Amino acid sequence: MFSSHKSLIVIGLALMFSLPTSSKNNSQSSFTTHVTVTTYNAVRSQCDNTPTITADGTRIDHRKVKNGQQRIAAISRDLLYAIPLGSTILIEGYGYYVVRDTMNSRFNHCIDILQHPSEKNFKKEKIKIKLVKKPTKKTKKKPTKKTKKKPTKA
Repeated sequence: MFSSHKSLIVIGLALMFSLPTSSKNNSQSSFTTHVTVTTYNAVRSQCDNTPTITADGTRIDHRKVKNGQQRIAAISRDLLYAIPLGSTILIEGYGYYVVRDTMNSRFNHCIDILQHPSEKNFKKEKIKIKLVKKPTKKTKKKPTKKTKKKPTKA
């Protein structure tokens, strides 16, 4: 009987540690999980008809991507509840990235790192990612009325 209780405890602990963690931390949420990390290039064969425009409207500059000045990640849609567009994430072994794009709905629990087309694509499983910063909520600006300028007399 003691053995069966011990087995239940071990199974319970295994389930608890395999789930993503989430906690509140000074108005910033902390979220850590393990995902499959792949890479993609901003080209039509791997994206939609506008490969240099991300889901949040950011324009991709291939020179900045190559130089490491633009570090963009796409996220699978099942993770958007915890890591919304505009968030900064830390991908263990790869550094900090800003989530600007979404992946095709057929992918689950994945992060896609944008890289320059000259680099070789790869796939790594069970990579730890951590939410570093959620985007700040922007207040919507009210559209201003455009007034017609009166022609000036010469």
